[in-house]
Amino acid sequence: MTRSSMLLAALLAMSGSVAAEGAFNTPEDAIKYRQHAFQLIKENFGDMYAMIKGKKEMDEAAFQRRAEHLAMLANIPFDAFKVAGSNKGDTEALASVWSDNAKFNDIAKEFQLASSKLATASAGGDAGTIKKAFGATGKTCKGCHDQFKQE
Repeated sequence: MTRSSMLLAALLAMSGSVAAEGAFNTPEDAIKYRQHAFQLIKENFGDMYAMIKGKKEMDEAAFQRRAEHLAMLANIPFDAFKVAGSNKGDTEALASVWSDNAKFNDIAKEFQLASSKLATASAGGDAGTIKKAFGATGKTCKGCHDQFKQE
């Protein structure tokens, strides 16, 4: 099992209990939780990017797995932004996450929807549809980063 797969499994296991209980021990736990989730998102997206751009040989099965992982991961980090005090500390999240929370949540939902569509497209196998869905997913990432993340 790869490091990414182990982290994904751990996050998915934790996400059920976190969602059910809504509990983090500290704001720092919430920050670390969402940072780990975003790191896995980055790893999966980056691997697909390398395949799309020809920097890595296209492996349709691996691409599809990455897209499916991304669709699952897209749902994980956002509850951790709701934890009181998680706007302070070791975070790259801008204050606008909390001051313009409705817009942040809308963009998160767009990312989740785009990721789901990418997973569906990757299962279909049509290269043009996959590239279009990948581009749309990347656009949602950039839109969020531009408005809500320190770069």
